[in-house]
Amino acid sequence: MPDHISEVFLSLQGEGPSAGTPAHFIRLQGCTVGCDWCDTRYAWPEDGGRDGGPAAWIAEALALGAAPLLVVTGGEPLESGGLRDLLERSLDHWARVEVETSGIAPPPLSHPRLFYNVSPKLPSATRRWEETWRAAPAWIAEPNATFKLVVGDAPDDADAVRLIAAHRLPAARVMLMPEGVSDERVRAHAATVAALCRAHGWRMSPRLHVWLWGARRGV
Repeated sequence: MPDHISEVFLSLQGEGPSAGTPAHFIRLQGCTVGCDWCDTRYAWPEDGGRDGGPAAWIAEALALGAAPLLVVTGGEPLESGGLRDLLERSLDHWARVEVETSGIAPPPLSHPRLFYNVSPKLPSATRRWEETWRAAPAWIAEPNATFKLVVGDAPDDADAVRLIAAHRLPAARVMLMPEGVSDERVRAHAATVAALCRAHGWRMSPRLHVWLWGARRGV
C-alpha cells in the first residue's frame, strides 16, 4: 500500500500493556483485514487519508507536545510499505514505540524499545481470521510482542481458549480485551473476560478511550 496517513494526535494509550500512558498516535491508512466490530473503518480505504511520509508524520506528532510513547496504529500498519522506515526513525524520538497490528505478517523490525500489540482475530471477527494466526510462531519469537485478543459474544470465549492453546501463546504475554465501541458494550463483555483471565493466568486489557470519550476520532 502507498504511504497514506489517516490522523495524528496526542492522547492516552487506551489498550494493552501501556494503557494510561500519554502517547502520540500515528494512524496509518489502509486495512484489508476488515473486522466486523472495527471502530476505525475510516482508516480502511487504501486511497483514503492524505499523502506524506515518516519524517513529516513524526514532526507533526512532536509538534503536539511531549509524550514518552508513540503508538503506530491503523488501519493495519503491517500492510503499509513505509512502516519499517517510520519505526526506525521513530526510535530516535520516543523512549517506547508500540505497533497495533492483527499479526497478518511477521514482525518487520526488532528493537529493545519497539513493542508490538498483536491482535490475531477470532472467527466471529472476520473471514480472514485464520490468516492473522499464520505468523504466530514469528510473533512468539519476538520477545516484545504481547497478544491482545478481543472477546465479544459467545463463542468468542471458547474460541479464544482454543486458539491460544493451539498456537501455544505464552500465558504471560496474553491479554484479553472486551469488545465494544461503547462503555455499555465493553461492560457487557467485561465479566466474561475477567473470568477467563482469572482461570488461565492471562491479563485483562481495558479500553480507556471508549470509557473516557466514546468511539470518536482523535482520542
